[in-house]
Amino acid sequence: MNTLANELIQRFKDTLNGTPPKWAWPFKPSIPLIGENYKPGKGLLIYASAENLSWLNNKPPPPFFTDEDVWNRYRVQYEMSGRHSKDFFPYVGIQPANDGGLLAAGLFTAIKYSLQQETEPRPFLEMIAVTNWCKFSIKSAGNRDYLRDTKKLTESLSYVVGELALLHPAVVLIPKAVWINPILKAAMIGASPRSLFLPVPQFNARVLNCHMNEYENSATGLKKQLREPPFAIWMENLCRPIKKHAWRYIAMLDGITTQK
Repeated sequence: MNTLANELIQRFKDTLNGTPPKWAWPFKPSIPLIGENYKPGKGLLIYASAENLSWLNNKPPPPFFTDEDVWNRYRVQYEMSGRHSKDFFPYVGIQPANDGGLLAAGLFTAIKYSLQQETEPRPFLEMIAVTNWCKFSIKSAGNRDYLRDTKKLTESLSYVVGELALLHPAVVLIPKAVWINPILKAAMIGASPRSLFLPVPQFNARVLNCHMNEYENSATGLKKQLREPPFAIWMENLCRPIKKHAWRYIAMLDGITTQK
């Protein structure tokens, strides 16, 4: 475990100082999967939204949810199921990183902003940090999103501020639904004022297929422009549910020009 991970785990422990919220699954929050070659001030931080833990309704939690590994469970899941798998994109316990969507978006961001890059997903993963913004998951029969619930979101804010202050990312991919909240936005900028925050929608099939038609023409042009490896290969290896219209997301990301 690298020094950044150790320090951030201690920060998370100090921040929790008790138990998770009553509305949440009773598991301690995990720090980001921090790449072994991540460099504060120069790295990329990717935020997904929240863990889907509804599968725990049907099976007991694995050991890494109940022992000390819970604080760094994305790294644990990567080492257990992702590092040596035959899948093009490694499993890290974070969706939509597992299906390649956010990792491809991350590579495009690294190319656009001249950050560290790699041609393969696993070495690239060791250069960035990836996590969920929401550190807790609503305990319910199915997966429930709360990205517009300020009260629940603020339960995660101290952890987010702590990781931003430690990691000092050069660029952050941040869920747009979080970024438009003025309280959360101000706190994040205060924690890492030199970071470039890029607010983006969730990378899933529903968003791509139903809410990004306006990017279809620019997506076609961008696909021709970026037809050479490695990026084109990454896009070809996305999982099927998001593969068809994934270039729309990249076109949207290419058009982002503001951060505040």
